[in-house]
Amino acid sequence: MKELKGTKIVSARPHYENIYISVKKSDGKYEGYFISSDDLVTILNEFDFRIEKKRTRSWLSVDINEWRVEKFDEPRTY
Repeated sequence: MKELKGTKIVSARPHYENIYISVKKSDGKYEGYFISSDDLVTILNEFDFRIEKKRTRSWLSVDINEWRVEKFDEPRTY
């Protein structure tokens, strides 16, 4: 099984009942993968979201620095 170590997720968008994830690999090339909505919900449940009401919609946001194990500019440790 391959892993996405050393890659950067550049976008996530719905594709029927799944989510299409586009990543930029370390060689600069782009690839796409799918993740189920259920797996994404499992991941999102790890965060504490804030709710901000704007006009007609309520938006969720998260302070990613509260959850970050490593800094953006530091190499990964695994």
